[in-house]
This record gives sequence, C-alpha cells and structure tokens, in this order.
Amino acid sequence: MIVWVLGIAANNDAIAQESETKISGIVRNEKGEPLSGVTVVVKGSAKATMTGDDGKYVIVVPSANSVLVFSYTGMRTEEHKVGENSTINLTLVATDLKLDDVIIVGYGKQKKATLTGAVEQVTSKTFESRAITNVGLALQGASPGLVVTRTSPRPGNENMNFIIRGQTSVNGSKPLIIVDGVPAMNDYSFQNMNSDDIESISVLKDASAAIYGSRASNGVILVTTKRGKGKLKVDYTGNLRWTTNGIIGYSPDMQQYATMWLDANKEETNPNYWIWGSKDNLLKMQQGIEGAYPVLGIDFFIYNSNRLKEMFATRYSKQHNLSLSSSNDRSAYRLSFGYADNQGNLATAYDGQKQYNVRFNHDYKFSEKLKLESTISLIDAKTSTPSVGLDNTVYGYDMPFFPAKNPFGQWFASFNAVDGGARRNAAAMTTDGGRDNRNSLTGRIDLKATYQLYKDLAFEGMASLQNERFTQEKYVLQVPVYNWYGTIQRIGTGTEGTNNRYYTYAWTGYYQYYSALLRYNKNIGEHNISAVAGINAEKNTSQWVSATRIGFDNLGVQDISLASTASVSNDGFKTQMGRYSYLARVNYNYAEKYLLELLGRRDGNSRFAQGFKFKNFGSASVGWVFTRENFLKDLNSVLSFGKIRASYGTSGNEANDLGEFDYLSTVRVNTSVLGQSGAWQTATSLNNNGLISYTRTWEKVRQKNLGIDLSFLRNRLTSSFDYFVKDNIGMLINVSYPAVLGGNAPKTNNGHFNTKGWEAIIGWNDRKGDFSYNVAFNISNTRTKVTGVEGADTYTAGKNSIVNGYAYQPWFVYKTDGYFKDQKEVDAYYTKYGTVANSDLLGLPQANADVALRPGDTKKVDATGVGNITGVGSKNSSLVYAGDGTPHYTFGFNMGASYKGFDFSAFFQGQFKQLIMRSGWMSYPFLAIWSNQNPTFIGKTWTADNPGAIYPRLTVNTTRSKWNYANNDFMLQNNRYVRLKTLIVGYTLPKKLTEKAKLQRVRVYFSGNDLWEKAKVRDGYDPEMGEASVDFSTSDGKTTPGGGYPFSRTWSFGINVGL
Repeated sequence: MIVWVLGIAANNDAIAQESETKISGIVRNEKGEPLSGVTVVVKGSAKATMTGDDGKYVIVVPSANSVLVFSYTGMRTEEHKVGENSTINLTLVATDLKLDDVIIVGYGKQKKATLTGAVEQVTSKTFESRAITNVGLALQGASPGLVVTRTSPRPGNENMNFIIRGQTSVNGSKPLIIVDGVPAMNDYSFQNMNSDDIESISVLKDASAAIYGSRASNGVILVTTKRGKGKLKVDYTGNLRWTTNGIIGYSPDMQQYATMWLDANKEETNPNYWIWGSKDNLLKMQQGIEGAYPVLGIDFFIYNSNRLKEMFATRYSKQHNLSLSSSNDRSAYRLSFGYADNQGNLATAYDGQKQYNVRFNHDYKFSEKLKLESTISLIDAKTSTPSVGLDNTVYGYDMPFFPAKNPFGQWFASFNAVDGGARRNAAAMTTDGGRDNRNSLTGRIDLKATYQLYKDLAFEGMASLQNERFTQEKYVLQVPVYNWYGTIQRIGTGTEGTNNRYYTYAWTGYYQYYSALLRYNKNIGEHNISAVAGINAEKNTSQWVSATRIGFDNLGVQDISLASTASVSNDGFKTQMGRYSYLARVNYNYAEKYLLELLGRRDGNSRFAQGFKFKNFGSASVGWVFTRENFLKDLNSVLSFGKIRASYGTSGNEANDLGEFDYLSTVRVNTSVLGQSGAWQTATSLNNNGLISYTRTWEKVRQKNLGIDLSFLRNRLTSSFDYFVKDNIGMLINVSYPAVLGGNAPKTNNGHFNTKGWEAIIGWNDRKGDFSYNVAFNISNTRTKVTGVEGADTYTAGKNSIVNGYAYQPWFVYKTDGYFKDQKEVDAYYTKYGTVANSDLLGLPQANADVALRPGDTKKVDATGVGNITGVGSKNSSLVYAGDGTPHYTFGFNMGASYKGFDFSAFFQGQFKQLIMRSGWMSYPFLAIWSNQNPTFIGKTWTADNPGAIYPRLTVNTTRSKWNYANNDFMLQNNRYVRLKTLIVGYTLPKKLTEKAKLQRVRVYFSGNDLWEKAKVRDGYDPEMGEASVDFSTSDGKTTPGGGYPFSRTWSFGINVGL
C-alpha cells in the first residue's frame, strides 16, 4: 500500500513538472528602453517576479492556460496568455491618467479606475529633489482639499496644521495619519519621516475613510513606504542649501520710524513727541543722523540698527540620503539612511534641527502560501534653539535705534538703560541667554504575516510597536546689559530674577497595535468581488516628569544638578487609553463598469463609560464608468474615460481634548505647603469637580459626496470634480448649568457643525518625441456653519471662535463710510451718537482735544440701525458680519517638462481668499506709543492734501488711533497670495558616460523653495505668517510662532547617484 501511494505521488509530481513552463522575456517602454522593476504575476496565484535592470524576467507558470499580468507605475497594465510561448517580450505604454495604478486605501488597495470614494494620491515624485526635509511642508497644495498651514519657518518649530475639507468640529479637526497600515504615533513622527522613504501618500477625503471609524471624520492620510524591487540598487541623494531673508519690509529703518512720528504730529492739535522731546530730534532721525541725542537729561545713543537685518542672515543646511534595495523570487529588502541639518536664518545663534533616519523594510516568502513583511525604523530629531529672545523684543517692542553692542563690545541696553524696563536686546538674549534643547527619539517595529488559506482567501495578522522618548533641557542664563559708556546697568529681559532657571522634562509614550484580517478576492467572469473583515486593538500609555530649579550659572556643563537648590519644583503624570474595533468592507464591480462599496466599523474606546464605549460607523458608495457602455465607444477617441461617483456614510471625531477618565470622579494627589513651619504635605482634591457624564460619546459626522472623473484625448486631458457635505450632528460642547450644581459641567453631544464644499482638478500630459510636458491645477473651497452651541450667541468686535448661525471663526467689524470731511460733519456726529449709553464715543469726549475726533478720522456707520456706535450688545451693537477667517479657494498649480537628459518642474501654491486682521503691537500705527511702527502706512494715510487715502489720518494718541483703525472694515485684509513653492531644474548625464564609471544614473539639479510670491496683503507681512505682527510669549514662557521670525527663501544644489 505504501509503495502504491508513493508511486502515485511520484507520478503526480512528474505530471506537474511536465505541465510547468518556464517563461522569459524582456519588457521595454515606448522608447525601446528596458524597464526595471516591472511586476510580473501569474494571474490568480501568488507567483510573481520583477524585471531586472536590463528589463529581463524569468517566471515558471503552471500551464499553457496561465495568464501573465505585467504592471508598472505609470504604465498601462497588460495581460498575456502563455499558450505555446516560452518567450514573451512586451512594450508597456504610458497611461497619463494612471487608471491601472493601484491606489492605497483603508485596509487595502484598489485600482484608480474602480475607486468609488474621493481619494487622491500623491506620488514619490512630489518629494524628489525638494529643498526641504519636513514631509508635511512638501504636501502644501499637492492635493485639493488638503490645506497645510504653518506660522513659522523655523525647522522643528513650524507650528504646522493639516485640515482636510475644512473644519469639522470646534474640538479640533486633525486628520488621522496612517503609515504602512498603522496609525502614526503623532504628527511629529510623520513630519520627520525621511521623504526618500515614501512611495506614495493617499488622502481619503469622504465616507471612504469611514473604515477608520471614530477618527475618520477629518479625513485620513495614508503613507506607504518604499520596499525592495529588482536587482541590487544603491542610491545616494545629497544637497547643500542656504537661506536668504524673504519679506522683511514690516520693520522700519530709523528714517521711516521718524517719518511716522512727524507725519502723525502734523495732524495733532497738541503735538506729542514722547521721549524724543522735540520735532528737531525727529527731523535729525529722519535724515539718518546717528549719534548722541539729549533726551530725558541723558544721552541716547541712536544708530540705524534694524534688528531683522542684524539678527537674520544666510545660513546653510545639508541633507544626505542613502538606500540599498534588492529583491528576488523569495525575498526583498530596502535599507535606508538619512541625515539632515536644517538651520533657520537666525544669525546670532544656532536655531535648527538635526535629523537622523534609519528604515529597514524586509519581505520574505516562506512558501507560496506564507509571506512575512517586517519593518524597523528609527527617527531621531534633535532641535536646538535659543531659550529666550525670539519673542516680541526681536523688533516689535523697540524702535530700530539701538545697536546690539556698545563701543566696548558689550551688550547695549535699549534706551541706554534709562529705566527698569530698558533692558531689552534680542541679539544678546538669543546669543548668551541659554539654550532650549529638545530630542524626539521614535522607534517602530512592524510585523505582518499573510497566509493564503485557499485560492481566494487569505489571513493577515499584524503587530506594531511604537515608542517615543521626548526630552527637553532648557536653561536660561543671566545676560547683563550695559549703557553706552560700558557700565553694567541690569540683567536682560527674560533672563532676570526667577527666569534664570534650569528646566528639564521627559515624556515617554508607548503605542501597541494589533490586527487580524481575512481577505477575499474572487473573479467570476465579469463579476469581481473583494472583501476584508477583521478586528484591531490599540493601546496607548504615556507618562512624563518635569523638574525646575531657580538659579543657574553656566560653568561649562549644562545639567540640572548644577543649578541652585534654594527653589525647586517637580511634577509628573501617567495615563493610558485603549481602542478595540471590528471592521468589514465589500467591493463589487461588474466588468469594471458598475461599482459598489459597502463598509462598516464598530469602535470601542476606554474614554467613555460602560454602555457608551462602542459606536457604529459605516458608508456606502457607488460608481458608474459610463465610458464602458457600448453606446459611448464611438467617442473613446475624444472621451477616453468617464466615471460618476457617489457616497454616503457616518464617521466619528474622537475629540482628543477629552481626558482618558473624564467619566469617572477621580482624585488628584499632589503636594502643598501647610503648617506653621511651612513644610510640604500631601494634598488631595477632586480632579474634575466630581461632575461626570456617562452618556457622552464620539462626535458623529455624516458625510455625502458626489464626484465625476473625466479624461479626454487619449487620457492627455484629465479632470475631476467633487461636491461634499459634512454634518457633525453630535459635537461635544460645554453646557452651562446653575451655579448651585457645584462645579463645571462636562462636555456633552449637543452642538452642530456643518461644512459644505467642492474641489476640482484639471491636468494635461503629453509627449512629442523626446519632449514631454505636463501641467495641472487643483482648487478647493469649503463653507462652515455652527449651530446649537450653548453660550455662543454673543460676539465682540474682531474675530470670534464660534457664534451660532455663522461660519467658524466669524469676523464682526465696524462698517465705515470713509473719513470725516470737515469739522461740521464731526460736530453732527457727536450730536447724534456722543451721549448715547454704551457709545464708543464716550471714550473720546469732544471737549478733550487730545482724543476728540477731527477731520480725517474714521466715520463709523450705524449699519445695524440701533441708533448707536458701539461694539457692546452683539445683535444690539453696530457690528456687522464680514465673513470668516478660514482659508478659501486654496489651490496648487504645477508644471513640468523633460527633454532628453534635462528636466524642469515648478509648483505654485496659494489661496484666493482668507480674511485676516493684523494683531499685536504693530497691527496699526500707534497702537502703543512706545512700540515700533510699521512703515508700510507711510504716504497712505489721510491728510488735507490726500483726502482719498486708503487709511485715516495718523495720530499719536492711542485712544483715537484705536477708533481709527481697530476692527474697522477697511482693516480686514484679503490674504490672497500665490507663491512659487518649488522650482527644480535637473540634468541627467548620458548613460554612455555614467556606465564608464560603473554608475547606473547621475543627475545634478538646482532646487529652490519659496523663491517668489505675489500677495494681496497690504501691510508688508509674509502671507503665511498668519495674523500676528510680532511673536509673543505666554505665561508658561513658551513662544507662539508668529510675525517675529522672517520667512526665508531656500536655494539648493544637489546630486542623485545610482549604482
């Protein structure tokens, strides 16, 4: 019996070997050049290989009936039946629409042609040769609906924000970021990825993101990293770049500052020259005369010292990337290293980030059924900045008169140290005031196993462990400042008293992710079915400790142990949270013509009470590829492709500002000084006032989308359009209850946030011989409306956060009707509004000549018909709604061309509308009499000779200046701009030269960032700075990035070498 069985087995093996056929060949492009990295798959099986650098492949097929599928990014996928052939040579044709491209979607992949959701893919080409390191910054304008903003150019301190299709909630609208199928630990680890490791980024924008449930309402960014392909490849990319200052016209020189004062006093009944004493002193300043000015009984030494030009200059950065990759029938790997040293343009001290990246992706096929994929990555980002000085003292606080040093080379105090406040010197503080060193070390290990249970059914298990250690060492050193004669006067601003300290902070986060999925794929004739279902679990734990000691002297070693022990404090915290989810998706299409997708997810979260931890989300989407209909085939030469898409679904917003255990009455344990001897004692208190909610849960957002994709003229002209609605019907808001309740009420699901918008893309790609070119334009816009928020019915002058019935961030301003023409008009105005209760005019009595309105001052209008000019009373005030402060009509425009070895690309990004009003000391003239002044107002204000000026008359009186400028409609600016984000010009050396050096490819290039812009902003600031006119420090000593740090232009030369 045993012999018989063995005989049958041997005979079957022989039959199998006889039917197996070895197929070989070469794959070329339309030029006849070999294509490396083409995937060759035996259709319906796991057998696959790739072409080598010479375009050749070899694969064993089970029978003559086998079908080989050839696929390559950017090329039309081809299928060939083996038949009697042993050699199959092929030419792949470029498909500009990339309908056959595989797009990464939630928990899977889909062909672009059969997508029913609003998904946009950003390829690795977006990141190539860029003169930047931050991945997030490279996405600006790259995808319609994805708005990426920053308020600072400082490496590691850009204060970046990502919004997909507008705001969704007042509790935050950050998208979920997924890297290789697993949520990134935080935005920072995503931004610090090595862009050379990225294969593609998919942006999920509609209900297709609902597969991610409670975190999907704000969209999902899916990042896929590169893996090994083809024969051994060694690639090196390096660049050297430098920065130059961008827009800095918002800070005056000596002459401009004096002109502002002189022009303002021309319009005053009672001139006020402040500490400058006389008009003669200001006239000397206007002439640029430097030296000693007798002021307040002492000599003021005044020089033309523009702090921006003094403190910011060209700085150099560098970046290096090295990768090794290879693959064969059984295994594939890619190992990459990255290093970057990115410096801001601060000249007085190092202000930048050093970044180290290592990633190892490895795939191993144990058998035809079992495959293992693993990833190990490490990101080490070291950010070092001055601990003080990068704040409002850079240029906003003081006029541009005071050089950094006196004749003795000592740090010079502003105003020659005339009083206790005259201790400012940003150059000194940034140079000698200490350092703020932060280090983020993120490690990640992924392991995924796929087992083919049956022909059409596979099991996939995945585990990911991520760990981040963030440490901060910040010390502030006392910096003495001197008068002009070399005498020490006092300790500089921000370094005096208790500011002289050593602070250390350590945060550790640990994230675990596990998933188990079943994948099913079945083709029955023209019926194509795919499905995925499974579970995933996540756990986040984190803890932090901090310590502070007051009093620290730099002895050459920076450590908290060397600081004074006279005054010490410490703090710490530990927490954890978890998620558990069930998910499923089914895709069906008939002949890739009629498309259907159904998906669902049930999410559980430890942040909510028992019985409210889980919530269901899901979506349905359909599509119709109408160009596959027979009645349209005659139009295929004109209309190459057409698809209509529609989707509806619900997703969630997790509202991350909720505490992990807010649904419990928790106790806080800390210390307090008690007793007659003042000793530290343990003290306890309620952590949340004892008021909790069991019933609150995730915000639930309904999403609708209708879209169309079109291509014409053999896919050379492509376009798409989407209209969408997002409706947050359970927004978490604060609800007010009677004071007798005894505490603050928890947030409940009572708010409503509605967003509507559209997005469009149009592009052209063509090739004529050796010359190819492309252009593309994308644009999007959203409108929001907030309702049902308790306590949000009132508003004040300026930008508000939320007001029921209006868009998010609504502007309420005074409507104006030019300026007073004569004194008679002023008198009539006072008669009508000067004595009405709550009138703003009560603060500018006509009897007081210093503040009374005069011809040339702003004429505000009672636009609401309340019979008053007042900002008090909301609907009973004079304020009118003027629009919202969010970006509108954001766009991106790119163009590229190549001819033989030359390549060129340019990318423009911008927005057509965003209403802003400058804030801070330099937001309008003489908001503060002691601050610096913005010179862009010179020559643009009302005078008797210029009554048609765009601004009212200048005045040195701060009360009257506030009336003339603050929150008036003409001060609301449209922050419209277009910026040349990227310019790249490259040249690839001929192969006959590089092959002599045994190199596969050598390319040199120039790359620039932010090289040019055209902006609508009238007051001289960079359009990306936001609204702040100066940086400012908060009570905790942190600096909010804003207008104090000039944006820079980046110039770079680099090289790509392939071995």
